[in-house]
Order: sequence, then C-alpha cells, then structure tokens
Amino acid sequence: MKKGLLISLFMVLFGAGSLYASDYTIPEITVDVQITDDGIVQITEHLTYRFDGTFSWAEYSLPMEGFSEVRNIRVFEQDGSYINENTEEAGTFSVSENDDSIFIKWHYNASNTSRVFSISYELTEALTVGPEVSQFFWNYLSSSRDKSTEQLNVTITLPESVSSDELFAWGRIPADRTTINAQGDTFTLQATDISRNESAQFRVIFPSSVFDQNVVDATDPGFNLADVIMEEEQREQKAEEQAEQDAFYASITYEVTLVISLLSILLFVFLYRKYSIRHSTTTISDRDTIMIPDQTRPALIGKLMTSKMTTGNHLVATIFDLARRGWFTIREEEPEEEDGWFSTGSRKSEFFISRAENPPSDSTTTDEQMVIDFVNSQIDSGKNEFSKMISETSAGSAKWYAKWQKEVKQKFDEQEWIDKSTYTGVTLNIVGQLMLMAGAIFILIVGTLLAIIALATTLFMLIGASFMIRRTQSGQEKYHRWKAYISGLKKADKRTIRMEMMDRHFIYATAFHLSEKQINTLIECSDDATVNMIFPWIILTQDSFHTPASLATSVTALAASGTTSFSGVSGGGGAMAGAAGGGASASAG
Repeated sequence: MKKGLLISLFMVLFGAGSLYASDYTIPEITVDVQITDDGIVQITEHLTYRFDGTFSWAEYSLPMEGFSEVRNIRVFEQDGSYINENTEEAGTFSVSENDDSIFIKWHYNASNTSRVFSISYELTEALTVGPEVSQFFWNYLSSSRDKSTEQLNVTITLPESVSSDELFAWGRIPADRTTINAQGDTFTLQATDISRNESAQFRVIFPSSVFDQNVVDATDPGFNLADVIMEEEQREQKAEEQAEQDAFYASITYEVTLVISLLSILLFVFLYRKYSIRHSTTTISDRDTIMIPDQTRPALIGKLMTSKMTTGNHLVATIFDLARRGWFTIREEEPEEEDGWFSTGSRKSEFFISRAENPPSDSTTTDEQMVIDFVNSQIDSGKNEFSKMISETSAGSAKWYAKWQKEVKQKFDEQEWIDKSTYTGVTLNIVGQLMLMAGAIFILIVGTLLAIIALATTLFMLIGASFMIRRTQSGQEKYHRWKAYISGLKKADKRTIRMEMMDRHFIYATAFHLSEKQINTLIECSDDATVNMIFPWIILTQDSFHTPASLATSVTALAASGTTSFSGVSGGGGAMAGAAGGGASASAG
C-alpha cells in the first residue's frame, strides 16, 4: 500500500501533464468460477470499464502460473461475441503469449461511456486434489495493475452441494475489506477498495467427493485439511505480528525522522566548520573590475572558477589563447546563399582553423602543447572546420580529451589552490549521510510517509558535500580577485573597458561560461574605429564593414560553435498446494 502511495505521489509530481488526457477506470470486476466434476475450472470475468475520452482497444494478461493449459477463450459483451481474428477491427480479438503470460486483446469503439466486457476461458490442472479435500487457490487481481478496483465479486460454484461445515475459505486482503460466505455448492467472496498494487488472492477448500472419481485422480496424496488450517493459522499469526510491528514503527516514525534529520544537519555543520570554513579575504577589494588579475591560463582559472571541472569551454578558450599568441589563425567564411522554396533566409558563419605560417618560439606548458599537437593533427587530416574538429562519435577524440583533462588537473593540483584536507570532511560526510539515508529509507518502508522528510534531508546534506571543498589561502585570494573580474566583465561598458584587451576578455569570458548575450554585450562595447583591430588572430569576412554588433555576432558564433562540439566529448505447471495461480490484469487504450 505504501509503495503505491509513493508511486502515486511521484506520478502527481512528475506526470501532471497527463491529467488532461483521456482516462479510464475499472471500478468493478465480477468473476464467476464454475468447477466441473471432471476437474476443469471455467472462469468468466465481467470487467466494467468507465471511459473518459475515446478508446478503441483493451488487453487482458494472464500469467501462466497455477495451471497447465488455458483453452476455449472467448470475449463478449451483452449484445454479442467478438470474433477471434488477428485484426484491429472493432468486434475482433486476438490471443498471443510469451514465456510468462497469455495476452488477450480486443477492439471496439467507445467514447465517454461505460461498457462491460466479459472474458471466459477454461483451465486444466488448476486444482490441488487430495484424498479427502481439494482446493482452488487463485489470484483474481494482479498486484501490478494499471488501475485500482473499487469492488471485486467472486462466485465459485462446485459440481454438487455439500455440508457448509465442509467448506473453508481464506482471503489475503485484510478482513475489514473482505466478506466470505460458503453454503451448499457456492463460495461468495467480496473485496473492496483494492489498490492497483494489491493482489486479490482467495483460497477455498472443499471435499474431493464432488468430483467424478473415475475421471479425477488425486494430484497431491499428502494434501489434507489439517495442514491447510495450520498453515493459515500460522500465516494469520505472522500477519498479526507484522501488523503490530508496523504499528510500532508507525508510532516511532516521527521521533526517528526528527533524530535522523537533526543528525544529518549536525553532521554536515560539524564537518563543514571543522574542514571547510573559508579563509578570510577581507584585505582584498570586493569591487567589480575589468582589470585581468594576473596571467593565469584560461583552462586553469576556468577550472578554479567553474566548480573545479574541466569543460569544453576551457579547451576552446585555450585554442583561442594559443591563436592570440600566434600558433593558429581562425578564418570566418560565410556559407553559400541557399536557393529554392525551402531556404531559411538566415545563414550562420563557419570558422576554419589553420597553422600560423611562422609559429612563435615562446614556451608552452604540457597541456598547451597537447592542444597544439592535436589541432595540427586534425588540420593535417582535413578536419579544420572549427565546430567539427572534435566529433562526438570519435573514440580517438574522446580518449585524447580525457587525457587532456587529466593533464590540466595535474597542472591545477600543482598550483595548490585547493585545501586537500577538506576531502577528509567530504568523505566523512558522504559516509555518514549514506548511513543515515539507509535508516531513513528503512523507516520509510516500515513506518509512514512522514519519513520522507528524513530521506530528503539526508539527500540534501549528501549533495552538500560538493560545497565542502575549501580553497587554500592563496586559492581563496585568487578566486576572490577573479570573481570580481567576472562580475566586471558582465557589467563592462565603453567607459570602463580597454579596447586593446578585448580579445583577452573574450577568451576569459569563454572560459568562464558567460552566456552568448553577456559576451555579445561585452563585444558591443567596441568603438567603430577599432572594431576591426581587436581580434587580429581572427580573419573576419568583410573586415572593413564590421560594426560592434556584427563583430559580436561573429565571435559569439565562433565560441558557441566550438564549445558545442567539445562539451559533448566524454567519455507454467499445474496447481501447487501453497501458492496461488493467476494474477490477471486488464488495461485499455
């Protein structure tokens, strides 16, 4: 029941859009069971459907458990039978099966109405026959149905009448929702408010003398009434014990939830104060600035400022920086004009990268040299279009990218900007929160839904581990200065920015994941007089006609084309004495 409530809650939260679609219910199911004197079980189910919307088919699945063979399958309504044809025409049905179940699908036309569909079939070897007594133990509703059932009515008719004190029946649905009567040749079983995650098993015992002894033989010579009664008494005792246990856990759910939630929060706060309190930077100005704090390479400072992750933006910014320093040239080309009726009328520039004719002699770091060698190899192989330089489907490119990330991490660690002692606090928090989360999950299962608060708290504190990593004093000071610079870039205007530094601002803006709109605003700070000189390492189309706005459009397209590419690179038998057969379910569409 609790599992059903959790699933329902999830559906409400994440499937609200389906509330306005067509829907149906199956509020009532009536089952007529006829046990014949030759041991055959004839089952007829009447399923009441209520349709809200238009529907054209329904399906009934029957697990192949608890019997040997199903035969004489029929589908009908009050006004006539369906024809067994493998078509999708209204008034037809078909039967299929796999290793686990039999599927009956029928077709009709229904819209905003109620219909009663009936399915009948015969089962062989669905009974447990003993020397003195026999049983029919059947599951009338699957515990994985699409819809709940308000009312279930089951009538089981024997081949002949017997004394009422020879008839026994037990149900698996709680007694307050079940009614069982047995008299003469009939068992009447009723159950109400059965959730879609709840099965409906009933076990009936009757004398074996109702069968034709010349036709029906005992299937279980050891089957007897005393054992069944003892088994049911033990089951009921266990159910009572389980109910008491459930009541106990329900009674302590509030206290346990409170304790787990408090422990989770206190653990995080204690470990954060011990390992993760940020170093003071009160001596460093908080004012926004467009002065580049120092000469730190884009990939390293980008990693420090963007959650310590190495991303495709950092790789693209590195290529831009190498181009600025003379290693490459980037050329913009406009695609050919599209002709025809389906022309979009808008064209995006394409960018190509090439080696510099006279590469510089300045030294490079190992991660930079890796980029130089990789770009040159791509150029040599003809892959010089910037947006396609690294293909998402290329295993070789993915491996290279992973190696480059590893190299950048090594260079980043050498800077000692991160206090490695904080990883102890992170580890302790993760271990502790996982233990508390296990307790929250347990009490949620055995207690009440209130325990979801404890689960949410531990999950939140577990995620909080990512905020526990502390920078060293030098790392915090560097972070503080560059954070002021990032804020300055976002607010830059013509009065504050130096045009000769614009290309470096653009490179860092790319590394910091600034949005296209923010980069556009930055570039548009350019003066008309200098617009064609601030990116000497990018050969733009129609240089003499570029305005700040058109320049911004070109270079932001360049950044977007590269980061889009690079960011994607990463790596059945017969009846058994103690088990119920059946477990049917129905659906519609």
